[in-house]
Amino acid sequence: MIVALYRFLFTRLLFLLFLFSLCRLLFYLFYSPEFESCTTSQIAYAFLLGLRFDLSILLGANVVFFLPLAIGRFFAIPKWVFTINKLLFVLVNSILVSLNLLDLEYFAFTGKRTGIEILGIKDDIGNQANQLFLHYWHIALLGFVLFLWILLRTLRLTYKPVVSKRPVLYFAIGYALFIGLAVLGIRSGFQLKPLRPNIAFSIQPSKLGNVVLNTPFNIFMTIGIEPIEPVHYFKNESEVSDILSEWNRQGKSTFPTHTTKQNVVIIILESFASEYTGIANAGKGYTPFLDSLASTNLYFQNHFANGRVSMEAVPSILASIPGLMREPYITSLYQTNALQGLGTQLLKSGYHTSFFHAAKNGSMGFDAFTKNADFTHYYGLNEYKGSQEDFDGNWGIYDEPYLQYFKEHLNTFPQPFASCVFTISSHQPYSLPEKYAGKFPEGDLDIHKTIGYVDYSLRKFFEAAKKETWYTNTLFVITADHTQMHSNPKYKNIRGDYNVPLIFFHPSEKLTADTSLVASQIDIMPSILDYLQIINPEPALIGQSVFGKQPSHDYAVNFSDNNYRVFLKDYYIEGTLETEFLIKKYTHEIIRPANEKERKLIQAIIQYYNNGMIENTYYTWGKTKGSI
Repeated sequence: MIVALYRFLFTRLLFLLFLFSLCRLLFYLFYSPEFESCTTSQIAYAFLLGLRFDLSILLGANVVFFLPLAIGRFFAIPKWVFTINKLLFVLVNSILVSLNLLDLEYFAFTGKRTGIEILGIKDDIGNQANQLFLHYWHIALLGFVLFLWILLRTLRLTYKPVVSKRPVLYFAIGYALFIGLAVLGIRSGFQLKPLRPNIAFSIQPSKLGNVVLNTPFNIFMTIGIEPIEPVHYFKNESEVSDILSEWNRQGKSTFPTHTTKQNVVIIILESFASEYTGIANAGKGYTPFLDSLASTNLYFQNHFANGRVSMEAVPSILASIPGLMREPYITSLYQTNALQGLGTQLLKSGYHTSFFHAAKNGSMGFDAFTKNADFTHYYGLNEYKGSQEDFDGNWGIYDEPYLQYFKEHLNTFPQPFASCVFTISSHQPYSLPEKYAGKFPEGDLDIHKTIGYVDYSLRKFFEAAKKETWYTNTLFVITADHTQMHSNPKYKNIRGDYNVPLIFFHPSEKLTADTSLVASQIDIMPSILDYLQIINPEPALIGQSVFGKQPSHDYAVNFSDNNYRVFLKDYYIEGTLETEFLIKKYTHEIIRPANEKERKLIQAIIQYYNNGMIENTYYTWGKTKGSI
C-alpha cells in the first residue's frame, strides 16, 4: 500500500505539473517574438528549470489536501470529509491555474510576471470586470475548460474504505518520508534559502526568467516580503553621495528673470511610446500635432521611463522616485516614508497645486500618493460633471472632453499654479468616441488609432488654452507613463521598452538645453524647480535638471526581471545584486564587464535607493550619523 500511496500522490502531482507546463507553453507562444533571439536549447532549459518553480508552489498548496486523500487508503475516514477535501482540491488548484493564465495578457502591459502588487489595482479590476471579460473572454474560456478538466479528473476519485492491513507504523514511516520530500520540494533543494523568484533570472539570457516563472509562485513569494534588501557596497553614506554628486554635476542654467511667477502644467500620456511619434521616426508616426510642437521646442529623443507601469511613473515624475524594486512605490511598504514631492516645494513658494486623472477616483492609488506629494487638490471621475457621452464605458473620460475640462479648471485657479493631468484614452481597450470612428489611422496595433485621437485631443487643448490669460506665463511639460506594444523592429529591444517622449514648451520663452543627452522621468521634478529658480533643500540624489545636464554625466535608471540598469548614451550597465555588472549594447550583446567608474555608479544608485527606502533617508541622505 505504500507503493499505492506514492502512485496516488505522484499521479495527482503529475497532472498538475502538466497543466502548469501547458500554461508555460501558452505564455511562450503568446510572447514568442520577445524570445526569438533565444536558441532552442536555452528555451528547453527554461521549461525544464520551470518545473522547480511549479513543483514548489504545487506542493506548498496541495500537501494538506493530499493527507486525507492518502489516509483514505489506510483508514476509514468519513465520506463527507473525503468529498469536501476533493472539492477544496479542485477549488485551490483551479485558482492556481487561473492565476497562471493571468499573464497571457497582463505581461504585455508590465513586461514582467505578476506579483502581489496586482492587489494595488484590485478595485480597478473589479470596476472593469465587464469590459475585461469582453476583451479577454478567450482567457476566461480557457480557464473554465481547465477548471472542468481538474474537476472531472478529481471526481473520478472514489471513496474507498480501509483495504490495507499493514501496521500503523508502516504507514507513519512512509508518510513521514513523503512530508520530508514535500518540504524539500517546496524549498526546491538543500540550499540555505528557499527558492525565490530572482533565481529564475539566473538563466541566460535573463529575459527567459519570465518563461521559467509561473504567476502563482511569483504572487505567493511576494506576499508579506520586503521587496528590497539593504546593500553595503560602500562603507558610509558620504562615499555614495560623492559618487552620485560627481555624476550629477550640473552646468549653470540661465533663465530670464520673471517678474511674474510662472505656472506649470504637466501632461502625462497613457502608454504613449516614442515609437508612435513621427518626430522620433523620420515623420512616420501617428502624432502630427505633437511632432509640430516637439520640432520647435525642447524634445528629448533619449528620454526614458523609470518603470514599466503607471504606478511607477507618477512617483518618478512628481517625486524623483524611480521604480527600482519589484513593487511600485505607491503600494510598497515604504509608501508612508517622508516624501519631498514637487508639490512640497511649490506649496512653500505659494503655488496652488492639483492633480487630474480621467479615471475613477482611487485608480492606481494616485489620489493618496499625489496628496502625499503635496498636490493638494485631486480631481477624478467623481468630480467630472460633463455629459454621459464623454465616458468611455471602461476607465473614465475620453481625452478630448477631459482635457477641455482640465483647461476650464485651470482658468479658476489662483496663479501661480502647478497642475498635472493624466490621460487615459490610449489605455486598453483603446476605444474611441463614435463620432471619430475611422478618422484616425489604424496602423499595425490596436493602440495606434487611439494615439492619433490623443494627439488630436492635445491639439484641441492647446488651441483653447492659447486664448486664456495664464497661457503665456506657463511652462508645459509633456511626457508619458510607459511604453506599450511594439511593431517597429527598431524598438524591439531594451531601449525601446522604456523610450517615451519628453517635451518642454513655453509659449513666451525660448528654452535651451542639450536635448541629445540621456534623460528620464526622475529628471522632470528637478528640471521644473530649476526653471522656476526654486532651491530644493532636500533633493533626491538621483535625477538632474535637463537645463544643466552635461555630456558624460547623463544617465537613466530602471529595474526589471531582477536586473538593475543604467542607460548611458551608447550602451547600458546591467546586473543583479548577486552577479557582476556588464556593459551591453542596446541590442543586448555583452561588450565587456563594467569598469570601476561604471560599476561604482550603479552600485551607488542601488545602495542609495535601497537603503534610503528602508531607512527612510531617501531625501535626507548623509544627514544622519552612522554607516549603512
